[in-house]
Amino acid sequence: MAAKYVKGRLYKLKIAELQADPEQPRKFMDPIALNELTASIQKFGVLVPIQFRQDEAGALIIVSGHRRVQAAGRAGRTEISGTYTEGDTRLQGFVENLQRENMLPIDEAEQMQSLMKEYALNQYQLAEAIGKSQPAVNASLSLNKLPEDIRDSIRTNPNITKTMLLDVVKMKTEKSMRRKFEGLMARGGQKASQAVRKEKVTKQRAFLNRTDALTSEIASLPWSEWSEDDRIDLANALRGLRQSAGALLTAMDEPRDAEEEEQERPASMNLS
Repeated sequence: MAAKYVKGRLYKLKIAELQADPEQPRKFMDPIALNELTASIQKFGVLVPIQFRQDEAGALIIVSGHRRVQAAGRAGRTEISGTYTEGDTRLQGFVENLQRENMLPIDEAEQMQSLMKEYALNQYQLAEAIGKSQPAVNASLSLNKLPEDIRDSIRTNPNITKTMLLDVVKMKTEKSMRRKFEGLMARGGQKASQAVRKEKVTKQRAFLNRTDALTSEIASLPWSEWSEDDRIDLANALRGLRQSAGALLTAMDEPRDAEEEEQERPASMNLS
């Protein structure tokens, strides 16, 4: 016979007996953040209890705190504290995730859309329920317009921010969204990572970063879609860039080899 639990009461739970909620909004756990949480739990323990419920078969289901449970297990803990809750817990778990643990923008967007459909909510009602403004909800929901391949890519890349994705979703077609996203992957993810770390970047390193970004942008440039005049101007600009780079390499006593020179020939792009 399944044990009886009282709503709001704190219990000591065996981690091995806890099951993840199959409808939990969080689809991805940042491995770096998970390692950090594991180290914290090893030192201080789990400071915030999880929430759990009981299904019809008596199994214990995690409502909120999936990361804490996983990290506690990795830290060698066999038990964790949890508060029992009951009733409709899906919206409750979503709000808990929003408030306590950063969710990926696309997970948040998909869960918002699912909740609106399941609970027959409009944007204003959902905004009130989760404590956000209607414009913020509308912005998040717009990310559901992203093509599925882009959604899959960003689930494992926490450096791609919501602001970047909102720039992508403003594009008119899926093709233009993919092109914009490829540019972000080439340079935006690196910038986001640097912003999070707040490292001091020297002028030299900033120039190198810009050069790397330009190299990636040139490699993925859709020049074949440009007008003939634009292609001619591009070819001339690339020739100037090649000449300046060659002169700098020579001044640095870093002569280019034959393979590099062959790869740089503009004829290979047929730009003019």
